[in-house]
Amino acid sequence: MSRRFATLALLAAVALPLAIGCQFLVFKICVKNQTEYYLDEVAIKSAGDPTYPPAVIKDVAPGGSDAAGGYGAGSYDVRASFDVADGAVCEPIVEVTDIEIESTNVCITYEQESLLTKSTCDEEIYATIDYVL
Repeated sequence: MSRRFATLALLAAVALPLAIGCQFLVFKICVKNQTEYYLDEVAIKSAGDPTYPPAVIKDVAPGGSDAAGGYGAGSYDVRASFDVADGAVCEPIVEVTDIEIESTNVCITYEQESLLTKSTCDEEIYATIDYVL
């Protein structure tokens, strides 16, 4: 009887994580700062939540990167704030909403480009999203 119990326990130990394993997967959100400005902070919240919690990533130098982990599958909003002392950049805060995390990690790359139109600002910071293993 104990041999049968041991076999059942072994089967349960293998089958249970397979059956509910998807619920326990955690993912990372990484950021890459490809601008010439310091990335002061990045805050991440569940999509639709009314306010952002304190920043999870801080002080990413130009050309640098960082990551925050422990996120489950779902939809997230990400807000990045850049240290822009002059008025050259149109908006120093970049928000990306409804980023879906299902089965891979997410990496957000922040870049800047010159604007061709003449206005009070010359550059724009934008984000691209890549899904990575």
